[in-house]
Amino acid sequence: MSAALRIAFLKPEHGVAGGLESVVIELEAIARADGHRVERLTIDMRPPRAAVAGLDIPRAVWDAAPEYFPYLAGLDGFERIDTRRYDVVISTQPPSFATRHPRHLALFYHHHRVYYDLEEAYVRAGFAPDPEVHREAGRIIRELDQRSLDDVGWFLAGSDTVAERLRRFNGLTNASTFHAGLVVGHHADDDPAQPAATGTGAVLSVGRHEFPKRTELVVAAAHLLPHLDVALVGTGGRVAWARALDHRLSTTDADPAALTDLETWCNTGQGAPDVPADHRSNVEFAGRVTDDDLVRRFAEAPCVVAPAYQEDYGLTAIEAMAVGKPVIVCTDGGGLTELVDHERTGLIVEPTPAAIAAAIERLTTDRDLAAELGANGRRRAAELSWDAAADELRAGIERVLA
Repeated sequence: MSAALRIAFLKPEHGVAGGLESVVIELEAIARADGHRVERLTIDMRPPRAAVAGLDIPRAVWDAAPEYFPYLAGLDGFERIDTRRYDVVISTQPPSFATRHPRHLALFYHHHRVYYDLEEAYVRAGFAPDPEVHREAGRIIRELDQRSLDDVGWFLAGSDTVAERLRRFNGLTNASTFHAGLVVGHHADDDPAQPAATGTGAVLSVGRHEFPKRTELVVAAAHLLPHLDVALVGTGGRVAWARALDHRLSTTDADPAALTDLETWCNTGQGAPDVPADHRSNVEFAGRVTDDDLVRRFAEAPCVVAPAYQEDYGLTAIEAMAVGKPVIVCTDGGGLTELVDHERTGLIVEPTPAAIAAAIERLTTDRDLAAELGANGRRRAAELSWDAAADELRAGIERVLA
C-alpha cells in the first residue's frame, strides 16, 4: 500500500469510553502514521429527539424500548451519512456498519447483542417486560442488519468467537481475526523474558459493572475468601447492585456459594437497596482509576479475575498477562477462553462463586504455580503487539481495495 488514502472511521457515540474506544484511537494513529488522512464520523446514540427516519416516536414508547428505537435511529443515521469523499471506510461498533460504501472494512467485535447471542439471557434476566415483543423486535433488527452486513467487504473479527457469530447469525465468512494489542501500559519497555514479581496486594478484577460482565460473581467469591482483599476497578449501571450484594453478604448469613445466577448477575440490577456510607468489607469498589493507578494495581495483584459471559475479546486478560499475572476466566467466557490457556497462562473455571474462589485460593497459596502461569502469560501477551495488529489492519484495507 503506497498511496495515501482518505479513511473514515465510523463510530456510534454512546457517551462511554471503554476498551473499544482505545482500540479505535490506536488504529486511527496507525493509519495516520502510514500517511493516510483520517477522520472520525459519529452518530449520537442519545438523540435529543425521539424519532426514526423523521418519524416521531412518542417519548413513552421510545423510553420503554431503550435497546430498540435508539438503535433504529442509529441505523438510519449511519445509512444516511455521506462517505463518498473517502477512499475507504472502517466501521466499528454497531450500527456503524450500516454505512454504504464500496470499500468498507468492518472492525467487528459484536452485534447488537441483546438481539443476537444474548437475547435469551436478556429475557431471562427480566429486561424485557414482554419476551415475545422483544424477540419480534430482534427478528426485525436482524433482518435490517443483514442488509448492511451483506455489503461489508471484509470483517476484522475481534476473536474467533466473534467470527463464529458472524457465520452463525449472518452466514458470513469473509472475515479474519484481529488481535488488538495492549491499551493500558502498552508503552512500557518490559522484557517478556524476565519474570514478574509475585503480587501480594488485592486480587484484581477490571471491567464495567454492566450486564453481562458478571462482576457480581467476583463479589460473591470474595466473601468465600474473607482473608483476602479483592478490588474491582470500573464503573457502570450495576455498581449499586454489586455494592448491595456485598453488603448483604457481609451482614446476613446468606451463603455466597449457594447464590444462583438470578441472585447475582442474571437480573436487571435495578431496585438495589441503599448501602450505609460507612460499610466496609474485603471488597473495594475502586471505580474509575488513572492509568498509572491501574498499572500499579496490576503489578500488585496476585491474580486477575475476568468473569464476563461470552466476552467478545478480553483486553483485561492481555493486560494482566503482559505484567505476568495469571488470569481466571470462566468456561463460558467466549473470547476470554481463547486468550487464556488453562493451567498454562491462567485458569478456566465454572462460572460460580465457589469455583472462582477456589481458583483464587489456588493461585494465592501456590506461588510457584502463579509465577509459572504469569511467566507464560507474559510470553503470550508479547505476541499480541500493536505492530502485529497494524499488519492485520493493513491487510484488511488491502482486501477492500482489491
